[in-house]
Amino acid sequence: MKPLEDIKIIDLTRLLPGPVATHLLGQMGAEVIKIESPNRMDYARFMGKQVDGASILFHQLNHNKQFKLIDYTTPDGKAALLDLIKDADALIEQFRPRAMEAWGLGYEAIKAINPNIVYVSLTGYGQQGNYKNEAGHDFNYLAYAGMMSFLKDDHGKPVVPDFQLADIAGAYMAVMALQAALIKKLKTGAGSYVDVAMCDAVMPFLAIPYSLHCSEMDCRIFNVINGRTTVNYAAYECADGKWLSIAALEIKFWNNLCDVIGKPEWKRQHQMELMNANFVKQDVADFFKTKTRDAWMEILQGKDVCAAPILEIEELEDFGYHREKNTFLTFETENGSKLKTMNLPFRIS
Repeated sequence: MKPLEDIKIIDLTRLLPGPVATHLLGQMGAEVIKIESPNRMDYARFMGKQVDGASILFHQLNHNKQFKLIDYTTPDGKAALLDLIKDADALIEQFRPRAMEAWGLGYEAIKAINPNIVYVSLTGYGQQGNYKNEAGHDFNYLAYAGMMSFLKDDHGKPVVPDFQLADIAGAYMAVMALQAALIKKLKTGAGSYVDVAMCDAVMPFLAIPYSLHCSEMDCRIFNVINGRTTVNYAAYECADGKWLSIAALEIKFWNNLCDVIGKPEWKRQHQMELMNANFVKQDVADFFKTKTRDAWMEILQGKDVCAAPILEIEELEDFGYHREKNTFLTFETENGSKLKTMNLPFRIS
């Protein structure tokens, strides 16, 4: 039995954050009913290459859900939606604050027909405060959260990530909060209103920089895991232009690495000795350029040195780790086309 079997979730989300959350919930066994209005179709349907009438992204995030096309702004459509909601365990929506209320579908209205429902609102800045109605996307949430101050190139210019951090953090936070509210419901019989802000969801990523800041230490200088301040936690280019990640944070791992690569003279006693100010990092960079990435990994793998290849996206599906873990799952669309998506990132036995 999957952990969320017999849990019914009404999904009123679009694009990435909410659909990722409900996809995960569906992978855990929940019955997810995705609601789309003919006037508010999921934009993800139209993003990129089309397969069987929708984008690959849309299929990847929604293949395990039921679909209902309902114009909930009409009396008949609203009645049909409320009929689905009245025996649901949870509802998750991703509209701006007060939009659901404007359609007569806010928490208080839903609570009146289903007192025990867990109602999740997923937005950029939450339901309260002066920022609640600000338009925004992932980049904006990272900016407000202080994340972009750490994502800069060598000239100090912020570098926009190629992937969405806040959106996915918000998805995970929504799953966590929804499940916590379901546990509360199991214990007390009471439903809950859950307010999840994507801007808030990324804040835990700043745990180490913020702790240094609170210690009155410059986190841009003393953060030993930023890939720039130490030789033992950095990316190194190899002979073939590919890259190696060295994360030998503890001194024992660094000294193991030095023994394995035949550089015992690089061994040290304390982390501070491995700061760039105290160790010639260029010597390490030049040394790793003497072999290809995969040649280095043949030497380093299994040697307790905290090394890994920096994989390109084209390498992921065939790489041993992901093949062993079944990271990628093949599924079929309703028309029989075979596509791949990401599997549930944990196992419950």
